[in-house]
Amino acid sequence: MAITAIVSHEVKDFDTYKAGFDANEDARIAAGIAATAYRKLDSPNTVYVIGKGPSKEVFDEMFGDPSFNQFMEDIGVILPVVVTLLEEGA
Repeated sequence: MAITAIVSHEVKDFDTYKAGFDANEDARIAAGIAATAYRKLDSPNTVYVIGKGPSKEVFDEMFGDPSFNQFMEDIGVILPVVVTLLEEGA
């Protein structure tokens, strides 16, 4: 069953973040994740990423990877990142 992730965090500059997010699309595709980044209307440096992936393990692996965490910092993500994983109810 597909998993939906809602990831929220602050960024230093949305345009810099978005360029890095877009450049990382191939890595998401390789992991089987489709995701879109949104910014909060009244707080332009607050970001929500909503994505779907094949399993909880795929998201755990991505967010547990030190190089991915370094990449996020490099594109201006301000830690901590809040990751909420959801599965569709039956």
